[in-house]
Amino acid sequence: MSELLARIASPSDMRALPEAQLPRLCEELREDIISLCGRVGGHLGASLGAVELIVALHRVFHSPVDALLFDVGHQAYAHKLLTGRRERMHTLRQAGGLGPFLDPRESPHDALLAGHSCTAVSAALGLLEGRRVLGKRGHVVAVLGDGGLTGGLTFEGLNNAGGSHLPLVVVLNDNQMSISANVGAIPALLRTRGARAFFEGLGFTYLGPVDGHDLGALVHALREAKASSRPVVVHALTLKGKGFPPAEADAQTRGHAMGPYEWRDGKLVRSRKGQRTFSEAFAAVLEDAMARDSRVVAVTPAMLEGSALNELKARFPDRVHDVGIAEQHAVTFSAGLAAAGARPVCAIYSTFLQRAYDQIIHDVCLPGLPVVFAVDRAGLVGADGATHQGTYDVASLRPLPGLRLWAPMVGEDLEPMLATALEAPYPSVLRFPRGTLPPLPPGLRAGEAPLEGARWLHRAAHPRLTLVTLGPLGLAALEAARSEPGWSVLDARCASPVDEAALLEAAACGHVVVAEEGTSRGGLGGAVLELYAARGVTPRVRLVGLPDAFVPHGDARVQRAELGLDVAGLLRAGRELLEGGAR
Repeated sequence: MSELLARIASPSDMRALPEAQLPRLCEELREDIISLCGRVGGHLGASLGAVELIVALHRVFHSPVDALLFDVGHQAYAHKLLTGRRERMHTLRQAGGLGPFLDPRESPHDALLAGHSCTAVSAALGLLEGRRVLGKRGHVVAVLGDGGLTGGLTFEGLNNAGGSHLPLVVVLNDNQMSISANVGAIPALLRTRGARAFFEGLGFTYLGPVDGHDLGALVHALREAKASSRPVVVHALTLKGKGFPPAEADAQTRGHAMGPYEWRDGKLVRSRKGQRTFSEAFAAVLEDAMARDSRVVAVTPAMLEGSALNELKARFPDRVHDVGIAEQHAVTFSAGLAAAGARPVCAIYSTFLQRAYDQIIHDVCLPGLPVVFAVDRAGLVGADGATHQGTYDVASLRPLPGLRLWAPMVGEDLEPMLATALEAPYPSVLRFPRGTLPPLPPGLRAGEAPLEGARWLHRAAHPRLTLVTLGPLGLAALEAARSEPGWSVLDARCASPVDEAALLEAAACGHVVVAEEGTSRGGLGGAVLELYAARGVTPRVRLVGLPDAFVPHGDARVQRAELGLDVAGLLRAGRELLEGGAR
């Protein structure tokens, strides 16, 4: 029974509690978080590990006058519960409900919108300087955690902050984990006496290490930091998954991001039906490629678990490289591997690849190095929402000279596409969605490497309209075409360069619908229109894709239906085009 938590509508209510009641409050927060994630899923482990830290922060600092900026928000469910959102927490990560991370539009207690790690120090320093310039009062606290000290942006912020002499408070929630265990020299340094020298060398006063589950010690250290007139680091040692035995015992991720679960016979049961995902299927074909060719190596920026590479790491420990939350480094490290003659495969989510765009252009594409990018979570991702939607990879990568951009429709496409990419003397991308593998339609062959261009999924005897698709949308298009006489379906397969001959043939019927699970602005649809303009062909064309807006969190299947990216939507788009609707 959450008696104390039920009485807290804002942090000021928590600050009014007697000191002796705070441990019980922490217990109630953990009970709520465990119950919540059991019902709707979410980022369980990091939030459990930060409970005492967040209670101590709100005890010492007065949000929102004092700004608390959390790196990502994985760790901040207790913050949401203490800032007036408890009654809506059951809507977390659902359409129209509370967001998966923190958002100033959701609460004034959320000082920063962030879905990617390593942003807190830079944003906090900017906020603090902005307040100084405008004469505004209030402290600013950046809370790092879940591997934030493995990313370069954090170090850029620390470098600037240490030299600024502004009283920025940086709280390091050191649980030795991102999703998986942290890697590299810095995480190891933090658990030695060298941590003090490291931060003091950067210009910070160092307080710690502090037991991150000792409320008294945390409050004392934070009060000392609050009173400082110069940059301060409070180093708190915490346990990811604290208070939930299954998460504490999970040495790989400590229950990082979980779906709904339940208890059966005293054991945790996760709600997963067991279908193979695109990520797992890609990892399997990559494993086969690594077994055949010792030059093939895998690189990932702290996504071993998410990209299903743990088994590969166990089998090929010297050829699978987790470089930490360092997307830019991952890409340029891959470029170096390729320059040496290796065949690197850089496994990275679409939303995270955006952080390394400069490196893709200058370090991979400009020298024409044969790096293969396995771009996971391309398209809609569901509950993780706007910060994680794989919306822009096609539009951003398509203009880059010399790069080939492939998209499998079914799992059977992965092996020939990877083989084609590994044999190519230029950089390649394989983009695939989050989700389980669809079945291969009867009569369809995946093809053999080396693959060339588009493939016809269905050719009408007397064509009236062609549906041109990329990725698994081809299956919905195929189903739509079966119910409409004269409809053909072309699976583009490669978005850059496009198969000009096939697309010109598609235009011959006079009506073309281009559908993709990515932005229509500059995506495959843009490529098709550019081709038709250049060749002087004028079919009626309709583009179906993600809108010119950030797509919020929700059920991806429902969102596809709402956006017209399903069978019904493609039927509607095609019929309207044939009836003379807008281009």
